[in-house]
Amino acid sequence: MVTYPNDWKKSQLLDHVDLVQGLTYTPENVKPYGTLVLRSSNIQNGRLSLNDNVYVNVHVPEEKMVQPGDILVCVRNGSSALIGKSCVLPKLNHTTFGAFMSVLRGDATGYFAKVFESNIVQEQVRGRSNATINQITKKDFHSIMVTVPSEPEQEEIARTLSYFDTYIDDLSELIEKKRGIRDGALEELLSGKKRLEGFSGIWEEIPLRSVLREKIKIGPFGSQLKKETLVKSGKYKVYGQENIYKRNFLIGNRFLSQAHFDRLSTCEIKGGDFLMSTMGTIGKCAIAPMNLQRGIMDSHLIRFRLNESKLLPLYLLHLFSDNYTYLSNQTTKLAVGGIMDGLSVGIAKQLTVLMPKDLREQNAIANVLTTMDEEIEALESERDKMIQIRVGAMDDLLTGRVRLSV
Repeated sequence: MVTYPNDWKKSQLLDHVDLVQGLTYTPENVKPYGTLVLRSSNIQNGRLSLNDNVYVNVHVPEEKMVQPGDILVCVRNGSSALIGKSCVLPKLNHTTFGAFMSVLRGDATGYFAKVFESNIVQEQVRGRSNATINQITKKDFHSIMVTVPSEPEQEEIARTLSYFDTYIDDLSELIEKKRGIRDGALEELLSGKKRLEGFSGIWEEIPLRSVLREKIKIGPFGSQLKKETLVKSGKYKVYGQENIYKRNFLIGNRFLSQAHFDRLSTCEIKGGDFLMSTMGTIGKCAIAPMNLQRGIMDSHLIRFRLNESKLLPLYLLHLFSDNYTYLSNQTTKLAVGGIMDGLSVGIAKQLTVLMPKDLREQNAIANVLTTMDEEIEALESERDKMIQIRVGAMDDLLTGRVRLSV
């Protein structure tokens, strides 16, 4: 149980802000023009998103037009997880909010937007949300309690937490900018449209199988790798899609005995192997690290062992990146009936690669793109770290565990 400072006062949330319920409209009111109606999809990660907009041509009462500083809240949704998600609105012209939404208005200090986002209120929202119809009602709002400091301290807390928000938003904007630059570089460098300085050699598009030193191999089918053959720990590991998706070969807890490993040793993964997912998110790729624990792949992976005197794995990793369309364009065309249920060896045998013959150019391109990826990953890591710091700061400041000078 949280113990608040003695000078903080417990009260109802609606003692501090007003609740305004959303606009009811019919499908006939929806038009390609008119007043923008904010819905739950317009709240993404605690921020306003205008990527999925709906407009209505209908009279909107003045109180249902949004105002700067309004706290937009999802109050009804088919998914209970979305009930209570919120964001603060900037100045928006000709904008209202739908019947499954509400706004909290009058947050003069900015403090109550932070409190509403925090577990202090969200736990109350989850406790009151009707599980049958996934909603939080006006009556529920009246029962939400908060314990708050003086207005000057509210302002200081909100200002401090807003510094985190601004920094996180700036990082997110920079990440998106860097991704755009990286995606442009993928298109230019991997198509040969732009050549790096010092290179002018031949490019060719050839079958992937022509630059392999072994046949393409898929993991053992279910009858060969049954659940009962697995053990909880051991010397030999079973690798699957999760390792490829995260490009992390340390995760996973499926292991084999020596006898079962020996029986399935043709499916062993070795350092430098190029691996591709065959199910789920099809075509995700990774290169097995050189310090890999011995083990095999499961039936959801395909293994390519490249002839590295012709094709570098790191170059292929970028060519087949899911940030670039080269691989997905091929798999879509090769899919039977246009539906891609899974990637087979038969399809893999038909894949092509576009590449410079000069290994030095392959290496140079791969290094440029890898540097870009690493820069983006570093920024993402910094943003994730800052988000966690902000969570801790919210917990400290909104409970009075840490006080600010005012």
